[in-house]
Amino acid sequence: MANKYKLLLKMQLYGLFGINRLLHSHDKKEKNRTLIIGIAGLTIIGFLVYLSGYICSVFANAGLVQAVPTLIIVIYSLIVLLLTFLKSSGALVGLKDYDMVMSLPVSNISVILSRLTMLYIMNFIIGMIAMIPAIVVYGTNTSVSISDFFVLVITLLLTPVIPMLTALTIGIIIVAVSSKSKHNNILVLLFSTIGILLLVYVSSKLQTMDTAQIADISTMLINRFNQFYPPASFVSKALLYSDWISFAIFILSSFIALLAFAAIVSYFYKQLNTRAFSHHVGKDFHLGDLSVSSPLIALYKKESARFFSCTIYALNSCIVIILLFAVSIMSVFYLPGMITQQLEALGVMSVLETMIPLVVSALVCICCTTSASLSLEGKSRWIMCSVPVKTITVFNSKILVNLTVILPILWVSLILLRIAFSLTVIQTIFLFITPTIYALFISVVGMLLNAKYPRYDWTSEYYAVKGGAVSVLATVGVGLVLSAVPVYLCISFRDYAQLIVIAVTIFIAAVTFMAYRFLTKIRLYI
Repeated sequence: MANKYKLLLKMQLYGLFGINRLLHSHDKKEKNRTLIIGIAGLTIIGFLVYLSGYICSVFANAGLVQAVPTLIIVIYSLIVLLLTFLKSSGALVGLKDYDMVMSLPVSNISVILSRLTMLYIMNFIIGMIAMIPAIVVYGTNTSVSISDFFVLVITLLLTPVIPMLTALTIGIIIVAVSSKSKHNNILVLLFSTIGILLLVYVSSKLQTMDTAQIADISTMLINRFNQFYPPASFVSKALLYSDWISFAIFILSSFIALLAFAAIVSYFYKQLNTRAFSHHVGKDFHLGDLSVSSPLIALYKKESARFFSCTIYALNSCIVIILLFAVSIMSVFYLPGMITQQLEALGVMSVLETMIPLVVSALVCICCTTSASLSLEGKSRWIMCSVPVKTITVFNSKILVNLTVILPILWVSLILLRIAFSLTVIQTIFLFITPTIYALFISVVGMLLNAKYPRYDWTSEYYAVKGGAVSVLATVGVGLVLSAVPVYLCISFRDYAQLIVIAVTIFIAAVTFMAYRFLTKIRLYI
């Protein structure tokens, strides 16, 4: 079994990091894709390292060094829990290559362990990024012995296990319970969105507290964390009081949970996948009148159904616009008057109000369904290539889905922001015009880049939406550059901020028009 497990894991890792493509492909596009992914990955890693180190330094400077280990373990566990939960629908159950894998002479336990190892490696990398700055801060502000260092290293290795298994268990339960319901993906999307909003809310509440307030509640927070998440309590006791029994319990509980999970899932593995691939029948079929719609509307309905059927696709595309809506509500009801007065005293309030359209546009540029919509067609792309409609009609249906996702929530958020801030007439006009133009821009550019760099040979939607999709990375990069640079110009040339917003809006509208004209010339073929 060990040899088969190694081969399966090797196959998973090759597909995960794109090593197989890099080694065996002579296409320059593949090498360019690897370069883009590498640069993007290094940028994200650098940002996370800085953020983790900054948060831990704030706690250390506030005299809360002893709280750093527990805090980082909890944050790390929440990150692993959320990321694994988003991928849980296609990690173990409901694999796109399930038939191919199970046709091989391998056992269920080998398949499960190889998949678990792949997820563990992904989460371990995130843990390294999150924990190393914490260890440095903790070590420089306290006297760390060899035994403490040993505890930290083992903790770094084992912390992902329990939250990863918890997320997978939740995903499997959803599959088992709601496999006969057509709304299970919406349920996953809803829970994931609520979880992210809760994290943002807690983060925003912490940011409004001063050092004294954080110090006062730190003990309570740590006690709550330790109460509701026992692994954090075990590690804290091992570090602070050299409690080796608690540390042994942490290690044993991680291994026992892993073995128990693998054994139970392997026993019911085929039944779970059978449920995952079963189709829901909402009601008995009755012959009646056929509803007829235009090709554009028919393709739009098909694309909309695809959007809600893929959890990671929907969440990746709409979570930022939902966060914008949440921030807009908080701006109306919870915008501290002290912050407003300080901004006015510094003379930057008027510039900030002028820049709001560009800041919102930067968030809009992260929300794009079109950058992965063609790739998600996968093996069924022959359908869109053979339907008797023009190619631009297919593209328009996918663009309309992105606009449907963005514009309603965007406009409501802009109304809330207008209530929260005192804007002039011209600022109000461009508050609505500029983000709307950017929404059209990112929809067209995402469609154009995905038509240029599609990725059809995926085994999980994750790889089409996130894992190395050049069109997705390029779309977000282009959108952020064309929205962040104008923000910098507004800050540098405050007296001309409104003119910059107007000029940028006209420029983006012209680029969108030219990109759409170019898009009409592209043809799809099988």
